[in-house]
Amino acid sequence: MIVPALVLAAAALVVGGAGVLAMFHRLPRNRVLGVRTVWTMGSVDAFRRANRAAAPAFVGAGVAGLVGAGAALGAATTAAGVTMLVLGALALVGLLGAGGVVGSRVADAEHAENDALMALPATPCTAVTPEEPSPADECAPATGLCGGSCAICPRAQAEA
Repeated sequence: MIVPALVLAAAALVVGGAGVLAMFHRLPRNRVLGVRTVWTMGSVDAFRRANRAAAPAFVGAGVAGLVGAGAALGAATTAAGVTMLVLGALALVGLLGAGGVVGSRVADAEHAENDALMALPATPCTAVTPEEPSPADECAPATGLCGGSCAICPRAQAEA
């Protein structure tokens, strides 16, 4: 009874610790811990956002696993200890899966938003290159089709 409870407690500490790190954007992108999808592994920002969304479930999974392990160690009978151990493990796995689903959906939503932004037709900001100012007008405001707003065009920033 002691060894399975210690294994559950160790797993709960790892999952809860990863959740705390993800909550404060301190979980580095890696191949072992956190929400790892094609989109999250492609960008540090996407990895951090997806894991930040999943962090509360990860922390809850760690707490549930620790409570289950502690209850199993403190149980009066073996049957009660095994029941607490199984319930703690199921809660850990269930909350871990829920956090993974939430993080994956956040990553998919960001991917869809990025695809939608890239699918937009070219706007005047990107269709024509800005006119070069003449040497006499170096201090003049930007002219041309953009009207000086090319710096705030989201498509121009994405391509840069």
